[in-house]
Amino acid sequence: MRKRHPVRRNACFALAVLALAVVCSFAPATGRAGSTGGAPGPAGFLRGTLPVVFEDPTSLAFGPDGRLYVASLSSIDAITIDPATKAVTGTESIASGLDTVLGIAFDPTTPSPITVYATRQDLGATAGFQGAVSKFTAPGWAREDVITGLPTSAPFLNHLTNGLAFDAAGRLYIAQGSATDSGITDPPGSQTYWPETPLSAAILVADIHAPGFDGTITHAPPGPPAGDSVDQTGGDVAVLAAGLRNPYDVVVHSNGRIYATDNGPLGLFYSASCTETGATSSVSDELNVIEPGNYYGHPNRNRGRVDPRQCIYHPPDEGSGLDFTGPIATLPDHCSCDGIVEYTSAAFGGSMRGNLIFVGFQRNAVYSAVLSADGRSVLSSGELATAFDSPLDVTMGPDGTLYIAQFNGGNVAYLEPDSDGDSCGDARELGPDEQLGGRRNPNNPWDFYDVNGDGIVTVAGDILAVAAGFGPAGGPAYAPALDRSPPAPSGEPWDLGQPDGAVTVLDDVYGAALQFGHHCL
Repeated sequence: MRKRHPVRRNACFALAVLALAVVCSFAPATGRAGSTGGAPGPAGFLRGTLPVVFEDPTSLAFGPDGRLYVASLSSIDAITIDPATKAVTGTESIASGLDTVLGIAFDPTTPSPITVYATRQDLGATAGFQGAVSKFTAPGWAREDVITGLPTSAPFLNHLTNGLAFDAAGRLYIAQGSATDSGITDPPGSQTYWPETPLSAAILVADIHAPGFDGTITHAPPGPPAGDSVDQTGGDVAVLAAGLRNPYDVVVHSNGRIYATDNGPLGLFYSASCTETGATSSVSDELNVIEPGNYYGHPNRNRGRVDPRQCIYHPPDEGSGLDFTGPIATLPDHCSCDGIVEYTSAAFGGSMRGNLIFVGFQRNAVYSAVLSADGRSVLSSGELATAFDSPLDVTMGPDGTLYIAQFNGGNVAYLEPDSDGDSCGDARELGPDEQLGGRRNPNNPWDFYDVNGDGIVTVAGDILAVAAGFGPAGGPAYAPALDRSPPAPSGEPWDLGQPDGAVTVLDDVYGAALQFGHHCL
């Protein structure tokens, strides 16, 4: 039996009985009882913003220590979050003075010591090959470069080394941007691009734990790239799948498959063959299931020297053909759909488990995609929430809360699951403190008597309101929001079920009195 508050309970019961004498003075409440654990959000979620300012946040990941790691363009920080209240109880600077950090990840095979892997630019390296993957290891967070010499594009396009993901075996996957818009270096009327290189426009793979792994990538000629005849001469990093223009993020799903978002072209000229140019490429973004050896349609004439299919551009609405693989979903034009994560929480009875959640930077939205049983197609997709401030990445916390990096907003927003729709988040309901809304059932919308929705059970706002609804269903004062089933034999305030058809003293007025002072804020 949970601890109750006998003195408060008895006093409140006396007040509740007194309320019956003035029942006719109160109008019946309408709507379902609920609390205000956060501002109104999309169906099933409460939304809010963490009270920490970050300059241009770009990537998010939870570490093995349970903290949320936040990468900004020039820094990495770790913050400790109270899962129930979403209060930030601690912050730590991991690294600063960096350049263009766009992805962070943790290797599941080495949870200790805590090590953050991050993509960044090394401005002192050879132009065209300034991308790097570095790791920062606790407790001192010393930096060690794991991979260097990854591609970077000319400033006009600014496609870089983006998101990271590890699989269960510790292999590292890298989302690597392209050097061109659609495979062409000199579209008429535009600024010159650098040409594509051996590792650009692809999802890359590196077995960084393999004996003798060499992360120093070298090229001949060394750069900056001046033509399509650049060769990779060193480094144990390879193309897993080719033909992605600017995949911002990549995720290894629990089904064993790899998925990536891809930003569509600007609609300029495209490579129609290894020597020909076409006009007007698609501007749609893509969601792709990444499979080794596949070509996804963004040309790379450098690799086309040995693999001619990679000279030919294919728009997403073309689907798949013998020599190329189409996306599993064509995303809104110019959405700049970027960060992606798998939803693995048991919230909502597990109904969202396995969905892909991704953000649209230009559309200011968070999207959800439902996968088929084999994971090779999308059954449905759509907006989960809107009105964010340039969301660039998304990750999921241990309690199922989605955290969104708002690049222009300079902060991290969140969507907290509220499985029973009573406006009290699941993490709060599952918490240990009964007074703070804890030890409740996140799947029972009837276990909290917050009639007026202010987040706390009070005499005037809730106990008297329940008393005012005294009577059976169909009566003039009856309202379902005030009605509960008989309480559990223990008298637990949270052990209350769905309406039983009448607002009574013992089942309802006394039940509300038992919750006096309980809140979910």
